[in-house]
Amino acid sequence: MSAPNRKGMGLGDALLVWLAIAFIIVFSGGTYAAAHLGARLAGIQAPPAHPIDLLAGLAKGRVPWPAQSTLAALLMAGLVLVLAVVVLAAWLKGASKRARVDKAARYLGRGKSLAAFSEKGATAKAERLGVKDNPGIVVGKVVSTGQKFFQSWEDLSLDIWGPRTGKSTSRVMPAILDAPGAVVSTSNKRDVVDGTRSVRAETAPVWVFDPQKIAQEEPDWWWNPLSYVTDEEKAYKLTQHFSVGSRVPGSKPDAYFDPKAEDILSSYFLAAALGGLPITQVYLWVTEQVSRQPIEILKTHGYELQYKGLESTLKLADKQRDGIFGTAEKMIQCLKSRNTLRWVAPEPGTTVTSDRRRQFNPHDFAGSRETIYILSKEGARSAAPLTTALTVAIAEAMEERAERRGGRLDVPALFALDELANVVRWAGLPDQFSHYGSKGLIVMGILQSWSQGVELWGEANMRKIWSAANIKVYGGGVAEDGFLRALSDLIGDYSYTNISISSGKSGRSRSRQEAKERILDVSNLAELDRGRAIVLASGAPATLVRTLPWYTGPHKEAVEASIKTNSLRRQEDFVPVSAGGAAATNPWVSR
Repeated sequence: MSAPNRKGMGLGDALLVWLAIAFIIVFSGGTYAAAHLGARLAGIQAPPAHPIDLLAGLAKGRVPWPAQSTLAALLMAGLVLVLAVVVLAAWLKGASKRARVDKAARYLGRGKSLAAFSEKGATAKAERLGVKDNPGIVVGKVVSTGQKFFQSWEDLSLDIWGPRTGKSTSRVMPAILDAPGAVVSTSNKRDVVDGTRSVRAETAPVWVFDPQKIAQEEPDWWWNPLSYVTDEEKAYKLTQHFSVGSRVPGSKPDAYFDPKAEDILSSYFLAAALGGLPITQVYLWVTEQVSRQPIEILKTHGYELQYKGLESTLKLADKQRDGIFGTAEKMIQCLKSRNTLRWVAPEPGTTVTSDRRRQFNPHDFAGSRETIYILSKEGARSAAPLTTALTVAIAEAMEERAERRGGRLDVPALFALDELANVVRWAGLPDQFSHYGSKGLIVMGILQSWSQGVELWGEANMRKIWSAANIKVYGGGVAEDGFLRALSDLIGDYSYTNISISSGKSGRSRSRQEAKERILDVSNLAELDRGRAIVLASGAPATLVRTLPWYTGPHKEAVEASIKTNSLRRQEDFVPVSAGGAAATNPWVSR
């Protein structure tokens, strides 16, 4: 925020004036009180009651000033001095906590303009929705007033925080800890799991889906992606997750081979689901190319168009067919990972129905208060297609439950989708986003930049989801000029009066002009202090908040205990091996 060029009394001059006035009042009042108190203690005649008469009498020597008055004056001076030191210390402490951007807070949202997002407003909305445990997700404290800013249990949010700006500690973890119902958390790191797992486990069971060994979790349970496939439409949706999740960021699909590959994958997923086969069978069919097993399964179950489509693909020229199946194989590359398969396929020697491990059921989860952490890395052979498929399967199960129960979940469910563009490449989210809040699915999508969203959804869909979000939070750390300029425009301007004084032969003249200045320009937003965030909420002015990391809240001790417990657990998962054998190349092996 640039300072306007205007003449008039500056802040320093105004401060000196007020200090002078305060000194006069304290000196006069102290003298008056000391004179009367001293006279009473000395047992002499009371001095004049009128302050001017008293001061004039003291100055001329007509009013006595006993030693008791001096003692009273010294005591009061000491008290004023102590009070001044306390006030100064408090001011200096507050000044040390003030950020550079805080001076803009006076022009942003405060007071009545944020009534709907205050604790009172959020509590009223929570009671209407039947939530009694917590009024909402605390986004932060309004810098100008200190009141908490709440995201209610029907508000959807889209956050943009640059790397290492505190989004996990200030946004994701507090939201998970305060969630009243089921929680779906996505991430590419284990910090959120370690910090909240033990706390959430006190309420209901916790699941950790870790196909790329980010948290070194062992698969004592598994999820069958083909359990999601109940018809050709669900098969196509599952195929889209693999298609989008496997695509290199920034690349464009081939106009011929990609649609053809998606078509055969969709038919293969449907055939495997109908036949009660594991998802690994789909990979085998793709690599074999000529297998007629999926055709026979589809034919048996009456899917005529699907099996005839497969037959026509198999009859294509070898070079053309190789291109289609090669594209399909690229889409399901993540199934070649043995670690990944342990989470989505039955154990060797077992079948889909005979695997004795627990099998995750999204529909059971939708009616619970359980928590699932879904972890994945970006890059080659990322498990993003499977993490996306699992997240969407849970969301759709919750939608179906909400519709059966009158249109809304009994208890809101939280989707804390950190690293949204990397871990959960949910291509269809912009179309679903707008109505999730009314159904009790509270989606909190978090990106590292505007470009990430554009890369995943395209410019039009990124604007769609940005507009549909009731709460938009910018946490700093972004250097994209276009996004920051648009954000600066949304925050707006403030008005001020510019007074100019000129002198001439005819005397002095004064003129007043109304002017406007940008509240926060691009450079201010690019350099946003850590611990501050800009919040844009529906029906309210832009607001500057102080973020509240978990270690400043009521869950501090519980989170620290959870981190300690899970850190020890992680260390115990590995034991040292004596020299020789495997230790020669790897001194630590999994227990």
